[in-house]
Amino acid sequence: MKMRMFGVLLFLLFGVIGCALLQESPSVEIPASRLSCERNPEMVDGDLSTVGTFVAKGSIKKEFVINLRYAPRQYQRRVIGSLKTETLIKLDAPTYIKYIEVYPASTIPNFALDTTAEEKSPKWMLSFAAVEDKRTQRVEGTLPVRFQIEREVLYVRLTANALEDLDNVAHGNEIGELRIPLKGASIREIKFFERQSL
Repeated sequence: MKMRMFGVLLFLLFGVIGCALLQESPSVEIPASRLSCERNPEMVDGDLSTVGTFVAKGSIKKEFVINLRYAPRQYQRRVIGSLKTETLIKLDAPTYIKYIEVYPASTIPNFALDTTAEEKSPKWMLSFAAVEDKRTQRVEGTLPVRFQIEREVLYVRLTANALEDLDNVAHGNEIGELRIPLKGASIREIKFFERQSL
């Protein structure tokens, strides 16, 4: 009797889960014509052969400094300008986004997404909410990476750390100073997916 009851409970449980999965509406890709990105239009143009690159503003200075309290000479690394880069993507209207796929063209350090469903206003920057899925992850390789959004979106802000441009290092004075310019990470495409209406 107990076994039969257990079997009925299992059947009901799997039946409910199965129905829920069947009722989950499939997602559909939003056409590139509904997306705009002023700084990096190549990231949302629908063409995987084009590449958009974050704009970097800064460099890294490495030098020996004299510190009498500790060691006589210590190597120091500091950022001149900003390590952070960002770009903004806008949809044509607030839309419930299930997930976003990012197609990287380079390593993207400390990658993060924030969204808002509000139009620009004096307090607009405060209305962005963090996307917690894979937050501040280092994206590597060329395969697409999916970020779960599950909310209404009008703007998506993408931020990432800049990369060191090791091909253009400038050597300073005779005591070993280096100036390494920063370059932005690159993305081939960002695709948005919404829940398909039945």
